[in-house]
Amino acid sequence: MENYLKLSKLYYKKINIEEELKKRLENPCVYKTSLYIFPVLRGERIKEEMELFFLPIKEILVLQDEIIQNSKDIIKLSEELPGVAREYCIREIMVNEIIKNNGIEGVHTTKKDIYESMNSAKRNRLSGIIKKYSQITKNQIERISSPEEIRKIYDEIFGEEILTNPENKLDGALFRKNFVYILSGDEKIHLGDTTEEMILNHINDLIKFMNKKDINFLLKACITHYYFEYIHPFYDGNGRFGRLLLSMYLARKLDIFTGLSLSYAIFSEKEKYSKLFLDTSNSKNYGEVTFFLKDMMEFIKKGQKSIMIMLKNKKEKLEFSKEYLDVLNLDALEKRIMYIYIQNHIFSDLPLEDEELAEILGKSRPTLNKNIKKLIQKKYIKEISRKPMIHVIDNKLEEILD
Repeated sequence: MENYLKLSKLYYKKINIEEELKKRLENPCVYKTSLYIFPVLRGERIKEEMELFFLPIKEILVLQDEIIQNSKDIIKLSEELPGVAREYCIREIMVNEIIKNNGIEGVHTTKKDIYESMNSAKRNRLSGIIKKYSQITKNQIERISSPEEIRKIYDEIFGEEILTNPENKLDGALFRKNFVYILSGDEKIHLGDTTEEMILNHINDLIKFMNKKDINFLLKACITHYYFEYIHPFYDGNGRFGRLLLSMYLARKLDIFTGLSLSYAIFSEKEKYSKLFLDTSNSKNYGEVTFFLKDMMEFIKKGQKSIMIMLKNKKEKLEFSKEYLDVLNLDALEKRIMYIYIQNHIFSDLPLEDEELAEILGKSRPTLNKNIKKLIQKKYIKEISRKPMIHVIDNKLEEILD
């Protein structure tokens, strides 16, 4: 299928679109999804309903194989890390993923905001989304089998946000019951499903599609992501919710790291990402999702590549650090303590509290305090906080290791 072009491009080349569309729909390799849309023209839906379909072009098949192989490589790399380093690494990419997922929608979030929320017993606007992403890191990933479960997850994520933005409160039985337009400046570019009945029908169709066994899981995940955003069941939070769902699915079917690198990959090309949805819903595209699949899988692959580079670089730094520790004048427990401090330094932006270090080591605080005092005297670590008590590697050692 060389030179396979978007129908919208062929339209402007004055090619007979009806004939080309018929050829694609009658191709023995075509996959028809049983998911229907009303394509969009100048921000409004046209009246003719069209079924989403795709053809498994070569680029898509290659991307499937590459993503699956990348996932295997990521798992192998992550399993070579010490447990403490792996835990810190997962936490850091989770924090970055939350920041980027929010950032794609223009919701400003900092690492400080997230860490403070994680350490607070009081619920706030970030509590729900942190909880859901934390479940991904622990392989506690929910499966969705009903519209009610979608609403339940939505409430868990955005419940606190709705309290401060009551205009976004859902007013239907499960979803919204009024219109939602997506705007670019003052221009309407998309209209979500127009009634709650339509939303419910399409969500139920989507859940049936999600349970199909005759389609590759990556293709199914990407189409699900498109269709959910097409439906737009909420007044706010559709994009963040949809990317979280896709992350959950990728983490379950591939690996945690792939699931937690999606928004990070999209963020630097968020205009391209937004355009994917608009182009796919365009009336001149006739319901074809082939190119949406290709480009979404490119985003997934891009996220994986960034993870592999990060893991390799940090692993090399950790190996060098371990070799350096072996030449220092340290006893066995001091060496263990320093190795954990170094893992924290390399894999985390959040410094390690003494209390957590004692738990990791399985040692009492008096024993830990005695060894920390010796390491301070040797100028390997320094105190940066008393409440809570926190130490980090000393500046001179940091320069050597970095």
